Amino acid sequence: MPLGKIKPFSSKELALIAIYSSLWITLQIYLGPLIGRLTGEHGVIQRFLGWLLMLLMARLTGKFGRVTLMAAVASLATRIIRPGAVYALFVGLGYALGGLTFDLLYFLPSKALSARKTFLLLISLSSGVVASIPYMLYRFAFLGFYGFIIWLPFYLPDLIRSVLLSVAGTLTGLSIAPKVEKQVKIRLAR
Repeated sequence: MPLGKIKPFSSKELALIAIYSSLWITLQIYLGPLIGRLTGEHGVIQRFLGWLLMLLMARLTGKFGRVTLMAAVASLATRIIRPGAVYALFVGLGYALGGLTFDLLYFLPSKALSARKTFLLLISLSSGVVASIPYMLYRFAFLGFYGFIIWLPFYLPDLIRSVLLSVAGTLTGLSIAPKVEKQVKIRLAR
């Protein structure tokens, strides 16, 4: 789909974006810290649930831009309440860019390709890596080149875990998408 032909948002799509963004924000704010304390890992909800909702949004609307808007809204809302404005800005930018990348890769190729499981896996991997780039740039700016190189082995497992959580969210979304599509009462025009 050429980017010059982006269709305007319908009120039903905006409502779905608001609902999914609210779900993402609420679960991140309330479950994120709890899961973080239980597992010792942060960002689990943001990655897993975010990528699950991205896939559902893309499948339900069938249009470019909806995933990007949802990710940007959720990213802004979950990051604005965090301490450390510069850090929160970089991390939030990562999630918004991850949503944009997911959107671009899902809708630019042919629809037949976007529906394949292996291609969805590549979309998740790519957008998950893109979402981590601003975080790594923040670390690079904070630590400098040599500090970053020294600490990279400690950051790399977190990067891999984050990308794998993105993939797990997308694959979970793929397994529940047919059920969700049947239950969604608002039929979105494609």
